[in-house]
Amino acid sequence: MYAATSGALVAQSAVDTIANNLANVNTAGFKRTLLQVQAQPQRDLYRIQTDPGHLPNARIDGVPNQVPIGSMGTGAQVYDTPADFGQGQIATTGNDLDVALSGPGFFAIQAGNGTQRYTRDGEFLRDANGYLTAHNGDRILGANGAAVQLPQTGRVEIARNGAISVDGQPYGALRIVEFGNTLALRPEGSNRFVDTGAAGPRAATNTTALQGSLEKSNADVVRSMVDLITNERWFDANQKSIQTQDDAVAQAVQTVGRSAA
Repeated sequence: MYAATSGALVAQSAVDTIANNLANVNTAGFKRTLLQVQAQPQRDLYRIQTDPGHLPNARIDGVPNQVPIGSMGTGAQVYDTPADFGQGQIATTGNDLDVALSGPGFFAIQAGNGTQRYTRDGEFLRDANGYLTAHNGDRILGANGAAVQLPQTGRVEIARNGAISVDGQPYGALRIVEFGNTLALRPEGSNRFVDTGAAGPRAATNTTALQGSLEKSNADVVRSMVDLITNERWFDANQKSIQTQDDAVAQAVQTVGRSAA
């Protein structure tokens, strides 16, 4: 019963994860979440030998009174939910404030609490004060560490290295960061990632900024739908197994009760 319960819990986690990936198939720069599962520790099985005049599992002539007959699995568990940082497809939008990243880099963003976050979502806006922002109002950081501020009017041009100009006048550059260990980036919601301290941020050298384009989500709709159906069936199968075992235990209890009476 415990193995079936753990299987149902893993299947439910998988369904939740896949559903979130599907919900973000149209989110620019979204990175799908993976579910990594591992087996729980196995348990050894023994056959108890009982000889006349001895208690079960007692030692007879110095030899343990049990015979190993194999092992039994105890189910599975989720041990990690990393992001898949694989490149998404690049779609042309023609919007001067849309920027896609080709390569492993991330845009640096100043969150509302003043801390730094990272995203692949390059669908930028220009607020009333000329600051370049994400859709939630977080400001986009420049290479100098300050928020990027532009004139309210004028044609914005963003070079492949992230350099920004307005009507030919330079206005710094986007801060594009690459990491030595992306596994140390933790998803924080709103398509953002936070460095847990071991990601190893550095200035991008293998990433290209593409103005007038956006990176699509790397979630595969067809594969996600198949995985969703598979895990829903797995959940149902484990749920039925739990019910079957529960019915068997209840029947055994009733049988023992009648025999004792």
